Amino acid sequence: DGWFIPRGIFREACLCLYPDIFIEDIFVKTYTDDNTLKYEVWIRNASERRRTVMLQGILQSWNGDPWPYPELPGESVTLAPLETKKVTIGPIDWRLGPESYWWPNVPYRKGYQTKLHILKLTLMEGQEAVHSVQVRFGFRQIKQAKTYFTLNGVRVNFRGDSLQVANYDTINYNGRGDAIDTFPGFLPPSTESPGWPKAVDNFLQLNFNHQRAHRQPWTPYMLDVCDEMGLMIIAEGASGWYEYDRAFHEMKVLQDMVRRDRNHPSVVRWSTKNEPICPDPDYHYELYMAIKEVDDTRPICVHIGRWDPKIYDPDRMFARLKDKDDFTWIEGFLRYDKKGEPYYTSVEQNNAVRRMEDRPFGLGGGLWPHCSTASGLTRFATMIAVVRAEDAADVRPYVLLSGWVSSVPGVKTTDVFLEEKRHPVYGEDNLPDPWSLPSIKLIQKACHPLLAFDYEFWKLNESSNAAGCFPVVIPKLKAGTEVTREIVVFNDEFFGSTLELVWEVREGSPSNKIFDRGAMKLHIEPGFQKRVHINFHTSPYNCTMFLTLRVLKDGIERFTDDLTCYEIVGGRDFEFWGYGENKVIPIEWLKRQV
Repeated sequence: DGWFIPRGIFREACLCLYPDIFIEDIFVKTYTDDNTLKYEVWIRNASERRRTVMLQGILQSWNGDPWPYPELPGESVTLAPLETKKVTIGPIDWRLGPESYWWPNVPYRKGYQTKLHILKLTLMEGQEAVHSVQVRFGFRQIKQAKTYFTLNGVRVNFRGDSLQVANYDTINYNGRGDAIDTFPGFLPPSTESPGWPKAVDNFLQLNFNHQRAHRQPWTPYMLDVCDEMGLMIIAEGASGWYEYDRAFHEMKVLQDMVRRDRNHPSVVRWSTKNEPICPDPDYHYELYMAIKEVDDTRPICVHIGRWDPKIYDPDRMFARLKDKDDFTWIEGFLRYDKKGEPYYTSVEQNNAVRRMEDRPFGLGGGLWPHCSTASGLTRFATMIAVVRAEDAADVRPYVLLSGWVSSVPGVKTTDVFLEEKRHPVYGEDNLPDPWSLPSIKLIQKACHPLLAFDYEFWKLNESSNAAGCFPVVIPKLKAGTEVTREIVVFNDEFFGSTLELVWEVREGSPSNKIFDRGAMKLHIEPGFQKRVHINFHTSPYNCTMFLTLRVLKDGIERFTDDLTCYEIVGGRDFEFWGYGENKVIPIEWLKRQV
């Protein structure tokens, strides 16, 4: 990864013993567009004689559900000595309905389990079963559709982070090593640790729906857990920044990763690499084609930085890929100038996006190195909310672990020395109850699929302060008037388009009696957002007024926020009964509190 490069075999490895004719690989392809399934099977004849086998298959439920699976046809295959042959079965009708599809855990439900299926294949030679193998898969289809993505035909917007596991490699756990294959927080649950399932649950409870496997392929076990718990993944090649790697080796390891992980339904996109230095269009075309040769079912992206826009110009770098409708690039560390144009910087609150009209766009980083400061988690939240409102298809501020390193369980702040050359802000040694931390609660709100927020208010508070407070900037409103505020409402769930937005304003505290209120019915298709205007009256007194926003779906309150507030100015001052002298409380104010 460029920082810590192990030598030799540093992850789990196994030796497999096969018969002299065997199933070498399987790739299951599922299509919700027409509800069909097909699978590709590579059969290897390692013997010195000609062989004929019958390939047979059955479908089973991993969850134990009684699905009426379709019958799979058998296929007779003849192979010459030492030949490997690819066999394609299908398309086969899949008439089990959306209930059988693989869906992410959105909205978040504790203990949620996705629907997974098993394809079991057997090679028969005469009456003898010479080899059997099974592969687990999820029935789902991911596509790039103009400026956004769709999952199972429904628009999906990605919100989450890029998990930089290289930082965890600095942990001295019985010696320094490859953390994702040795540290308990990345492993199955044990008496020592709740393990990787707890980490995935933490991400999902933050209302993340995806993570990018930043510069290091994750272990099959980690992806298995994401498959089961419903966290989407962008899997990325492990090639480094410098020397462009050896051309053959880079393409080989990229294809090896794709072949290994392509049956994981949680892997919804491929990333060719992180922040490529090489601007050569042929190089990026070669990376793209290396993936397409082994998987034509997923969109492909690359994460770039415009350190020098004269050199790293996407229009030139990706000239050979501009006509590919399943390719895009995600930029990071952009800020708007006074004219509203994005420019590259790494020292500000970099939440600008460069809009594209022909492909998805988003933010792949913008918080580093602020992420390891006391304000980092608050900035993480405001960045996600504000960039979501820009209609970005993919939002990842980078990087959560610098603020909350124990999102992977068992990690203390002193265990990790970050890329930023300091320790994380919070870990298990100083944050025993992360869900009570205001900034983590704010991330949950910012990532909520049914978020509703006052865009101007959050934009004013995007940078927080040194202590990470929210809010720190209170906009002023004129007393005794009717005001209009623009609210952005999201429907980032996969089902249901009817919502109700309810708003309430109160003087002095979010828990005081309602001063004014309103509601409106909204129709928002899944995956889309709507900007609406609400009106309310302000108090005739100089005070602070709090706005509570609620979103209801199917009559159930699903989202609530009461952090938005305004300073009411130009009105009358309150008079209170106080010690030492008589003061009068206005009777009309008292009546409103009863």
